[in-house]
Amino acid sequence: MLSQRELDEFLGDFSENKTTVKKVQFPALSASAALPQARLPMEFVGDVIVDICAELGKATLTVKEILNIKEDYIIELEKAAGDNINLKVNGQEFAKGEVIIIGNNLGIRVDRILELGHSKTNKEAK
Repeated sequence: MLSQRELDEFLGDFSENKTTVKKVQFPALSASAALPQARLPMEFVGDVIVDICAELGKATLTVKEILNIKEDYIIELEKAAGDNINLKVNGQEFAKGEVIIIGNNLGIRVDRILELGHSKTNKEAK
């Protein structure tokens, strides 16, 4: 712990009210375009794991109905085979597709890949 003398020496001019406060002017922030040299080859991100979500629909249930859910309970959703859905990668909309049935499973046929706020078809993306 510092003694009073050490504290006074440390604070110096602060304890004598000789300090001044000046307003600092910072330059305005602006968004800069991405640097072309900042692009990374796909090899750098090829092994990154991402979450893909295909929202098949929503349902409204009461708390009582939720508490009564057991195995084999069916929750009806709005989407069916042939309906269009959105695909999200890590929560961001990435593509649009169609619900399809493959044997006993549901699948998604990707129709459009979204890029920079607009979409492309599979043929255009190749």
